[in-house]
Amino acid sequence: MEEARNSQPENSENMIDMDAMGDFYDDFKTAHETCDSVLIDLELDPSNATLLNSLFRSIHTIKGNLIYVGLKDITPLIQSVEDLLDAIRKNRIEYDSLLCDVVLLTLDKTESMVQSRIDDLPSVLSDDEIDRLCINISCIADVAPEARIEYIKKCLFILDPDTHLNNSYLNLSLEDKPLVSSTTEESDEGSREPLVNTDYLVDNQVVADKNIRDVLKSHDIELDEDIHFFESLSSPLENRSFYWKGRTVRLLMLALAMNDRSGGLVNPTQLAVAVLLHDIGMSFLPKTLLTKKGVFTEEERQALYRHPNSGYQLLRESERWAQAAQIVLQHHEQVDGSGYPNRLKGDEICHGAKILAIADTFDARSHERAHRTLLKRPLVRTMNEINNFSGTQFDPFWVVIFNQVVCELEG
Repeated sequence: MEEARNSQPENSENMIDMDAMGDFYDDFKTAHETCDSVLIDLELDPSNATLLNSLFRSIHTIKGNLIYVGLKDITPLIQSVEDLLDAIRKNRIEYDSLLCDVVLLTLDKTESMVQSRIDDLPSVLSDDEIDRLCINISCIADVAPEARIEYIKKCLFILDPDTHLNNSYLNLSLEDKPLVSSTTEESDEGSREPLVNTDYLVDNQVVADKNIRDVLKSHDIELDEDIHFFESLSSPLENRSFYWKGRTVRLLMLALAMNDRSGGLVNPTQLAVAVLLHDIGMSFLPKTLLTKKGVFTEEERQALYRHPNSGYQLLRESERWAQAAQIVLQHHEQVDGSGYPNRLKGDEICHGAKILAIADTFDARSHERAHRTLLKRPLVRTMNEINNFSGTQFDPFWVVIFNQVVCELEG
């Protein structure tokens, strides 16, 4: 398309070339998908120059193709992102998850604007909103680091004003929105946990309307003394961090629904107990390790790898919970053999562990941003991440089940 662009008449920049639109939109979608993938990889390796250059080239390609088909009026938004990425490449600003959300949501809005133009519908962003976005994105790299967060927030609120945030949060001033809790004591390591007020996370209302016992009863799981005890043990991890509030209920809902859809391949009581205790070992890890951003040291990685053993050892003390113990021990195994702790492959991994692996990953990817940007990763993008690892990290059979269940739960 680059060669064709060079021959495009100059005065056609303001007219949509519908003949070229088909090829352009295919190229646009491909470039968008590439950006999504690279942005996710960059969160794990934010200083990777190869990834940054790849992302920059994809954004530049999108901008050029917009001009080629006559959508030049949309390009200022892409140009501002390109400028931001150039600042990151030149080490003027460090890449992080906040900037990832700005780029992701800007690309999503750009795709929506392109689709609106194709369908001859009103734009999803007004000219004023586009102007304000361009200004604020440009300011991110130019202002002092301590002022950067305010410009990022302004961008995110324009890009996603009310889907995942309610107006009570938007109406607060910066002084009313502390980044750290004034009541949270400093840990021995000197770090503070970010304050998270779940009242403004709209999606948490779904979880707030249910509790662990409600979910268990809805699946006809008997609430005996063991279950009550395990339920009490599931609280420490959630209580150690606001990041995980409601996590156990979400995992139970998804894991048990997946099992139901399969026809009950796993004993639901055993699966539920495994969900309750699968991460109990994380409760004993230092908070600095639980909240660390960036690359883990080998010692830290080994500590994380050992955490399934805590729940396993607890459950294996009773023959009744042998199946749940196996699920807990294996929930970080991967079907291609690259997981831990025993590098099991395929059918060596029990069905319950395969269910929990998907549910655990999906919840982490769809809720991990609540403590960072106040936004959830879009559902479709998160589902795509799960599907991209079908046959390597996750069992393809259970990925299909997952897709069906999530669509039903969200619908």
